[in-house]
Amino acid sequence: MLSLYQRLILGFLLLIALVGGLGMLVRHSFVHLSALDAQQQTADAAVGALSQVQASIAREQVLAGHMAISADRGLYTQLLTQGDATDQRMAAAAQALSADRSILSLQELREKHTQLVNLLKSAAPDTRQHLAGETLRPQLDEIDQSISDDLTTLFASRAALMAALDHQRFLLRARLIAASGTSLIVAILIGIVSMLFVILPIRRTAKTARLIGQGDLNQRIEWRTHDDLGDIATEINRMAIRLRDLRETESGRRQMEQQLSDAVVQSIFEPVIVTDAKGHVLKLNQASTELLGKAATDRMALTNTPGGEKILNAVRNAVSMQRAMTGEGDATLLPMRIGSAQRNYRLRTSPMRDSDGKLLGAVTVLEDVTEMRDIDRFKTRFLSVASEKLRDPLQRLRLAIYTLTRGHAGELRPLQTEILEGATHEAEKLDDLMADLIEVAELDTGRRQMKLERLRPIDVLDDAYHRFREQGREKKIEITVNAFADLSHINADRRALRSIMDNLLSNALRYTPAGGQIRLEASELKDGIQFVVQDSGRGIEAERLPTIFGRFTDSSGKGTGLGLALVRRMVETLGGQVSVESRLGQGTTFSFTLPMATAVPSRHQVEIG
Repeated sequence: MLSLYQRLILGFLLLIALVGGLGMLVRHSFVHLSALDAQQQTADAAVGALSQVQASIAREQVLAGHMAISADRGLYTQLLTQGDATDQRMAAAAQALSADRSILSLQELREKHTQLVNLLKSAAPDTRQHLAGETLRPQLDEIDQSISDDLTTLFASRAALMAALDHQRFLLRARLIAASGTSLIVAILIGIVSMLFVILPIRRTAKTARLIGQGDLNQRIEWRTHDDLGDIATEINRMAIRLRDLRETESGRRQMEQQLSDAVVQSIFEPVIVTDAKGHVLKLNQASTELLGKAATDRMALTNTPGGEKILNAVRNAVSMQRAMTGEGDATLLPMRIGSAQRNYRLRTSPMRDSDGKLLGAVTVLEDVTEMRDIDRFKTRFLSVASEKLRDPLQRLRLAIYTLTRGHAGELRPLQTEILEGATHEAEKLDDLMADLIEVAELDTGRRQMKLERLRPIDVLDDAYHRFREQGREKKIEITVNAFADLSHINADRRALRSIMDNLLSNALRYTPAGGQIRLEASELKDGIQFVVQDSGRGIEAERLPTIFGRFTDSSGKGTGLGLALVRRMVETLGGQVSVESRLGQGTTFSFTLPMATAVPSRHQVEIG
């Protein structure tokens, strides 16, 4: 059986042969028609030449009649001239009759006419009139009659020829029409055969492949030839068989994967809660079941459990923001009681998607940080006690150093002065560290109570500007304030806000070179007021940014390492958020957001009467 390629090539060859044969037939027909037109033109030329001879003879007859009446010499000359012309026309007519292959011949009539012309030329002048009337006119009449008979015969022959030519033309046209119609029918048949043996098998193959792609793995492609498409059909059939076998075992595999997934979730020591996008519980591991207690069997367990609202909020945020919700602050801590014990958990919620990326819900892991919190509280108490106990000796030490530097214990040598200046600087750094430790301890232990009051953002920035203006001038750093005076008020603790601005501005001045610039800005957002401290310093390395707000993360040794940690702790305590943006060589921008103060209704006295 022919392959697909052989069928296509055979169809093309048949079409080429058909078109070539039709072209040869058309060419032969046009050549034949040209030959028929040439025959018609030859016959018309013979008839025309013989008609001209007859007309010339008639002219001679007229001149001979006039000459028989009058012996005018001018008539004689005209008759001779006309005779020569008639002789030339008879020669031309003889050639035309010869080209037409006619049975007629003008040779005898031409000789007879030539003899009459020669006789007229040799006649004496006194005999010319008699010769024209008695001899020339009768002879010319005979010649004219003969030519008339020949012309009649020639007309009859031409009519027969024209009839034959018309018949042949009709036959040629009929042959061309028949050949064209036959070629069209053959071309249609070739197209139908090609469709049956080429196109339809391909369409059946495509339809079967489409069904296999849609999941009907019992379909098979039937292609009996051993060509490239046959190889493709064989491979598709093999692939369908493999997919069917794989699908038959897919349910078992999925069941094993489900069991493995359940075993992994159950083996996790920390509580794991799987919910849908609305917060309905879908799966719990053993740790979360013990944590939720009797409510673990209810899909609405989170709405009926203390602390469940916080988990639901984390789920909603993870679903709406399409990203994991994690944090290290107190906002992510969830205190829960198990029996008589109080435990602290840190929420870590991530959106859950299927293989196509479709959102299914969220997975929440409760990290038990109870022991870490206890250790943090112990460290905080220790630092607080240590800082307070060390502060009094430190103050006495600073006072002693101050007394020595002022010369109250005697005049100092240059080396002693230099040593005391270094000691003074180190004592100031130690005092700053003690102050920061005490403040962090007060915040962590809750002893620091925030006194919230309504503050104008422009006043906060102006106050910070005036405190650090002189330091900026000394270092040749320009400090500018950019904020509108009519910004909404904020609810904040004045002392805490002052400490936040002092730490941020101190860092900016510390790392900004001479000739640099520091900008203090405030702007109103949808949910609060944003404060910005932007400097043109050297910037912060990208690897340090994630831990920049941690404790003791200052690797430069210029600060205490607690300033930015204290900033974040205070901002979060005031209900805000803090962030940083920086690139090496392009400066650093610290920004924090604080909630706006609620509007206080004003009361006016109304006079009656």
